[in-house]
Amino acid sequence: MKRLPTISAGLILGSPALALAADHSASYRGIGLIYFVFIGGILIYGVKDAFGKKAMYVAAPIILGWCYWMLPPN
Repeated sequence: MKRLPTISAGLILGSPALALAADHSASYRGIGLIYFVFIGGILIYGVKDAFGKKAMYVAAPIILGWCYWMLPPN
């Protein structure tokens, strides 16, 4: 049982080293993906709630495609 806190502390304290070792070619695509996943989930749930399950099956690919095409370029 003493290994769990040790492993947890090691992972938490070691994670900044991974962030500093990464190349700084980041863009807004990653955070945009997180935002659009939440927006898409809320929209899909709203379609299901308002129109039912069959309409959700039709609208979900459309909403997910819209979310993908709204992402910023690399």
